[in-house]
Amino acid sequence: MARGWTVLDLINATRAFFEKKGINDTARLDAELLLAHVMGCQRIELYVRFDEEVAEPALSEFRELVRQRGERRPTAQILGHREFFSRRFEINNDVLVPRPETETLVEHVLDELPDGPLVTADIGTGSGVIAVTLALERSESTVYATDISEPALAVARRNVEEHRVADRVALRQGDLLEPLADEGLQGRLDAVVSNPPYVAEEERGDLPPEVIKYEPEIALFSGPDGINHTLHLMAKAPAFLKPGGLLALELSEFTADQIREEAERIDDLEQVHIHEDLRGTDRVLLARRTS
Repeated sequence: MARGWTVLDLINATRAFFEKKGINDTARLDAELLLAHVMGCQRIELYVRFDEEVAEPALSEFRELVRQRGERRPTAQILGHREFFSRRFEINNDVLVPRPETETLVEHVLDELPDGPLVTADIGTGSGVIAVTLALERSESTVYATDISEPALAVARRNVEEHRVADRVALRQGDLLEPLADEGLQGRLDAVVSNPPYVAEEERGDLPPEVIKYEPEIALFSGPDGINHTLHLMAKAPAFLKPGGLLALELSEFTADQIREEAERIDDLEQVHIHEDLRGTDRVLLARRTS
C-alpha cells in the first residue's frame, strides 16, 4: 500500500511551493501554521507528529489553505486570527494584520503609564488590539477606541467582547480625534496612542502583494509623503491630554526624523523621543503634553 503524506512531507513540500511563489521569510512558518490549523493542534505539536500521515478531510482543507497563501493572502486572514501580546485576536480583510512593530508601540506605552485608574484613547483602532491590550494590561483603565471604518469597528467589537473588556473599552466611529471631542474628553486623557496610516503614496509599488491586495488602503496610506495623519494627531492630540499626558505614535522609518522635528516645533509637546523597534528601526514617537 502506497505511503501517504506525512506531516513532515507536507511541511517540506509546502515550504518549497511557497518559496517558488516568492514567500521566502515565512515559508516554513506559514506551512506549519496552516497545517496545525487543519489538524486542530498547536504548531509545536507538529514536531512530535512528523511521521504521522495526514488523512482526508484535513488534507483537502490544507491544500485549499495552501492555495490561498500561494495567492499571497496573509496567513492571519486565512486563519482568521493573529497573536498579539500572546493573545488571540480576530482578523479579516477589513483591518490591518497586527505586526511586531505595534507590539513595540504598546510596550513603550505600558512602560510609561502607571498602574491605577487611567483614561486613554486608541485612535484608528482597527481590530482593537491596542485598545484591548491596554485595557487588559492596565485593569483599572478606560479606553476610548475610534475608527472611521464601521467594518473595522465590527471586528474590534468582537475582539472586545471575546476578551471581556466591553465595560472598559468604548468603541466610537469617526475620523481620528473627532469622537473624543463628541465625548467631551478635552484635557482628560492620560494617553493618546495610535498606529495611524503612514505609508506614502509613492511607496505603493514597493508594498508586498499581501498588503496591497488584502489589507485596507484606508489604514495604510497617508498622502504623498505618508505623514498627513501623523501631523494631524500631533497638532490636535495635546488638547485632549492632561498636563504631562502621553502621546505615542507608530511611525515610518522613512519619516521619523521629519516627524521628530515637527513635534519639537509644537509648543504643547515636550520630551519628544524616537524609539527603535526590535529590528533597530526608528518606529515609535513618544512625547508629553506640556505641564
